[in-house]
Amino acid sequence: MGAVLFRLIFFLGTVYFTLEPILWISSLLIFLGLPIAIFILKRGLARAFYSSLIAQYSLLFSFPFLWTFFDHLEADYSLLPTSIMTAGNAFGSSPFVGLAGFGGLISLTFFATLINALIVFLIFPPEVGPPWTEKTKSLNFKFFALYSFLIIVLVFSAWRISEFQLQKNAVVYDNLENSLKIAVLSTNEKLNVQSFNEIQNKLTEGEKFDLIVFPENILGKSFRIDFHQSLAKKLNTNFIAAFNTFRDGKKYDSSVLFNEKGEIIDVSDKNRLTFAGEYWPFGGWTPFYMKWLGKANPNIQNYAVFDVQNSYSRGERKIMAIKYGDGDKKTVKFASLICLEIHYPGDLKKLKKEGVQFVINPTSNRWLDRGLKHFLYLTNNLRKIEAIWLKTPIISSGVRDFAGIIRPDGKADLVNFESKNKNYGLFVGEIRY
Repeated sequence: MGAVLFRLIFFLGTVYFTLEPILWISSLLIFLGLPIAIFILKRGLARAFYSSLIAQYSLLFSFPFLWTFFDHLEADYSLLPTSIMTAGNAFGSSPFVGLAGFGGLISLTFFATLINALIVFLIFPPEVGPPWTEKTKSLNFKFFALYSFLIIVLVFSAWRISEFQLQKNAVVYDNLENSLKIAVLSTNEKLNVQSFNEIQNKLTEGEKFDLIVFPENILGKSFRIDFHQSLAKKLNTNFIAAFNTFRDGKKYDSSVLFNEKGEIIDVSDKNRLTFAGEYWPFGGWTPFYMKWLGKANPNIQNYAVFDVQNSYSRGERKIMAIKYGDGDKKTVKFASLICLEIHYPGDLKKLKKEGVQFVINPTSNRWLDRGLKHFLYLTNNLRKIEAIWLKTPIISSGVRDFAGIIRPDGKADLVNFESKNKNYGLFVGEIRY
C-alpha cells in the first residue's frame, strides 16, 4: 500500500505537465497487468497450498517482484517515460542510493516495495487464532517483535551496503588515469545575444578546454550548421551542441560534434522521440482537446500533433568519440542523449556495454511552465541512479536545467542555470574516464 500511495502522489506531482489522455491510457493498460497477475497468482497459491497462511506469505513476498516488473515495463514501453515516477527513484536523494550499484533503478524499486510490504504485513498480520486467548496474544507479540527487528536490520544493512558501494565507486573514479577539461553551459529561456557573446569571451580566455558542451537549442531556435561551425572555430576546441538538422528531406534533433577547425566530426540523432511534441503516429487525426490546448498555448502549435510536417525522424542510437591532447593522441568514447532520452536506463546500459566512457545529456525544458524545480529534482535523482549503477559520469547541460557532472559515487557537482543575476550558468571542471 505504501508503494501504491507513493506512486499515486508522484503521478499527482507531475500531472500538470503529463495530463494527456492517450499517454495516461497507454501507461494504465500496461500497469493493468499488475492486478491481473496478482489475481491469477492468488488463485494459484490458494490451490497449491492447503494452509491459507502460507498462501498469504507467498503472495505478499511475490508482490515486490511483480510491482517492479510492471513498473519498469511501463517505463520502457508506454508512450510516456515514467522512470522518474517509479518507487525507486525517490531513493536518488537518500542514504540508500548506493543500492543502485547492484541493479540500478530496479534494485531500488525492489527495495522500496519490499520494505513497504513488510511494514504492511507488520501492521496487518495474518490471523493465527482467536484474539482473546493468551497463546494468540503471545504469538502476536513475538511476530511483531520479530518483524520489527527484521525491518530494522534490513534498513540498517541496506544503508551500510549503500555507503560501501558509494565509497567503492568514489575510489575507482578518483583513481582513473585519464581526464578531460570541460566547460558546460546551461541557460534560462531569456538568454540574449549580449550574454551569448559574454559566454564566448569567457570560454576563449585563459586555459583551453578539451570539450565544451552546449544545451539543446540554446537560443530557442534552430541555427544553421555554418553558425555552429563558426562558433566552434572561435572556441578553438572540441565542441558539441544539440539542435535541429535537415538531411534528405527529413528533420532530426541532433547532437553535432565539431573540432577546433569547425569541421563536423560526428552526428548523433535523437532515437527516443517525444510523443505529440516530436512525432504523431495518427496522421491527420487530432483529438478535440489538442485543438483547445493549441489555442490556449500558442508556443506548442508547431508540435507534430498539430502539424505532421513538423515531425522529427527517429535516429539510430550511436557512440561518438573525440581525440584530444598533444597531437590528438588520446581518444574517449561517449554518448549524447538528448532531453528525455536519459529517462531510459536500459538504453544507457546498452551503450555502456558498447564502450561508452561518459554520457552527455543536453536538454531544453522550455515546454515546462510550472513544477520545474520538482521535475529537475526527479530527473537528477534518475541521473544519480544511472551514474552509480553503470559507474559512468553524466554531464548535464540544458535550457532551464543544471550544468555540471554527476559522478559514479552519486555526488552532483552542478551549477544553476541562473546565477549571480545572470541568465546562464557555466560549469568548469574535469571528467575522468
